[in-house]
Amino acid sequence: MKKILIAIDGSEHSQKALEEGRKLAEAFCSEVILLNVVNDFKHNYFHESVYLYEQTRESFEQHGKSVIEKAGVAFEGFCGTLHTEIKIGDPAEQIINAIEEMDPDLIVMGSKGLTGIKKVVIGSVSDKVLHHTNKPILIVR
Repeated sequence: MKKILIAIDGSEHSQKALEEGRKLAEAFCSEVILLNVVNDFKHNYFHESVYLYEQTRESFEQHGKSVIEKAGVAFEGFCGTLHTEIKIGDPAEQIINAIEEMDPDLIVMGSKGLTGIKKVVIGSVSDKVLHHTNKPILIVR
């Protein structure tokens, strides 16, 4: 396993995915890509106010940077290489695009993210990613 992409969003399930991804990456001394996607709500919620959209987006981008920084601490002393990536847009679509661009050997992600919507088994982002890639995916609960 040369390259592992770990999708993180700061949620509890994401933290568990980070921990499991770290264990696997350490075992194989893999290249790791930590990916955080800042949801771009522009087309969904902010038709009326560009100002509100910009403020919200900046806040989410700051949160994304914070998530990446905190996650990076887990890889201190790590034998492999670590890359971080923040993308903006629909989380599932951006993760799928990152998989296509970066060609990881394994994707690790939490079963549910920060959305308020709870699914019975896995979240909508993990479900969409699972059904739109042929790469191995470890979904952590």
